[in-house]
Amino acid sequence: MKPTYYFNVCKKNLVLFCASIIFLISISFSVSAAPNIPNNFDSWVIETLNKLEVTGVTGSFHRHTLPLSREDVAKIVQTAEKRIQSGAIASQIDRKLLEKLKLEFQNELAILNLKESQKTFQQTTFINLQPEIRAVNDEIAPALQSGLHFAIGRDNHRLNIYSELEISNFEQGQHFIESAFLPDPPPLLKSADQRYERWHWDYVVDFKRSYLQSNLSFSDNASFNLLFGRDYVYWGASPFHSVGISDNSPPFEIIRLTGEFSCKIGILKASAFSAQLNSTWFDDGTTRYLAKRYLSAHRIDYRIRDWLEIGISEMVLYGGDVESVKWHYLNPIIPYYAVQYNANNDDNLIICFDVAVRPMDGVRLYAEWLADDFQYQSDSNDPHAVTWLTGIEWYPMFASRQLGIQTEYVRVNRWAYTHLEPDNQFTHFGTMIGHPIGTDADFFKFRVSYHATPSALIDGSISHQRNGEADITDRFYGEDFENIPFPSGVVERLTEYRIGLKYRPLKGIKGAINYAWRLINNMGHSENDTEQQHRFVLLIAYAWGN
Repeated sequence: MKPTYYFNVCKKNLVLFCASIIFLISISFSVSAAPNIPNNFDSWVIETLNKLEVTGVTGSFHRHTLPLSREDVAKIVQTAEKRIQSGAIASQIDRKLLEKLKLEFQNELAILNLKESQKTFQQTTFINLQPEIRAVNDEIAPALQSGLHFAIGRDNHRLNIYSELEISNFEQGQHFIESAFLPDPPPLLKSADQRYERWHWDYVVDFKRSYLQSNLSFSDNASFNLLFGRDYVYWGASPFHSVGISDNSPPFEIIRLTGEFSCKIGILKASAFSAQLNSTWFDDGTTRYLAKRYLSAHRIDYRIRDWLEIGISEMVLYGGDVESVKWHYLNPIIPYYAVQYNANNDDNLIICFDVAVRPMDGVRLYAEWLADDFQYQSDSNDPHAVTWLTGIEWYPMFASRQLGIQTEYVRVNRWAYTHLEPDNQFTHFGTMIGHPIGTDADFFKFRVSYHATPSALIDGSISHQRNGEADITDRFYGEDFENIPFPSGVVERLTEYRIGLKYRPLKGIKGAINYAWRLINNMGHSENDTEQQHRFVLLIAYAWGN
């Protein structure tokens, strides 16, 4: 066993000094993977909404279909306030978290409370700046996140313009802290497009999200919004990473239509989008071409009262030589499977189901199941290429809802996310669109968190991941799949113990300190090659906003 330490002696004192400051400031850690709402850079809003939904404060909302807008969150907060006023029981910490949300969304709540007789359009402008000091092991450097959100109109007809900018010399990702703890991704085909250009001192100036969105409500029973631009998508029941469309990949250049409809029992949310993915080079020695690639997806998310949410998604990824948009995939209501079958296309069609049940306040059970290729014909000699996860969230009343316990297991079978046509693999700029562990792998996580205050959280987790030798570039060519073990080949095993502390007020100084110890067995699929790693991640920020 050979320990590997990343710390640089010259910079260690500086990192420890910063860590001491942040430790005195606060305690907490973020693991939520769902996309942020506008101007929320560290996910505390999504984490808070998820917790309040499990504990029965907000009632059910469509947390499986994200992201949410600021107006969406304001409506959830308004509903939660009415529930408490009508007698719903909330713990002291949940009440304080709801008050924090009310302060953050006070402008949107004021618009919701406007009288119908008032015809004046309401205009709001949000500008947030968050200068940061980031550190990962022996690297430390300043960074900046900024967001501009302009909205005009009333609740029933509102136009949003949003742009989010990040300046950093660390790897670009949806969440800096969470991205710093992800294992190295599997080898993927190189992109022919350029995601971003390195600037001076290896800095990147990246517009992570930038879009125009129009919200339109015809009545209390139906509302629509149309989004055009660059944005993340997250469809799934897991609070960590989805096996369907996760926000693990870079954002999409996208056109998205979403509608919400009241039913006799429950509320239905439908969403559809089309996006252009990165281009890739195909070269097998005899043929070489530039493949244009596209992704279309649609989804129905149905929540029944406060205790059950069910979703079904259908996705199709296609590309190739002189490929262009297939207009039949832009139709949001025609099943892609029927279109592909009739057109005799060989596109990468994926179906995903997700469900969450809340049998009592404080407990949530959830599951996701994805079929990249499911053999329903009895004479088929091909394997099932499926992926699934299941998990539990629990906020016990005996701990006044301050303690949170979460556990989750994910399994991605071999050949999931892959396709016989290499242009059609489920990636975007060399990153998994689905779950980040890739294919031929599984992952178990147990997490405990404690809300010391509405802005402070202590977090610890234990996880174990197994990676087989196959990756997303591996394709099924008629192997004897029934005798191939899971995971396959020499299995790399990664065990991680992780603890974090973080402080997240609305404005002012905030920060996070996180440490993880890792043990990797059969590293790089080399038998008996064992390594220890120590990973230290620090963030100090100042949140300024109007």
